[in-house]
Amino acid sequence: MAPDEMTAIKAYIKRKYKSNGSVKQQRGALIVSVPNSALAATIYLERQTLIKTLGLKDKLVVRTG
Repeated sequence: MAPDEMTAIKAYIKRKYKSNGSVKQQRGALIVSVPNSALAATIYLERQTLIKTLGLKDKLVVRTG
């Protein structure tokens, strides 16, 4: 995963949900950490849209933390 994809995910979360999130790559998966469980659930429900919009190829995992 390129650093610009990580930046794109962070920008998407900031723009759409007005919240900060962190992104890291680990064992072929993209780990997105957000500050609260409500936001994590919302992103999880919309993750297919996020994957298609940003053209992600790795598995997307959403966590609270």
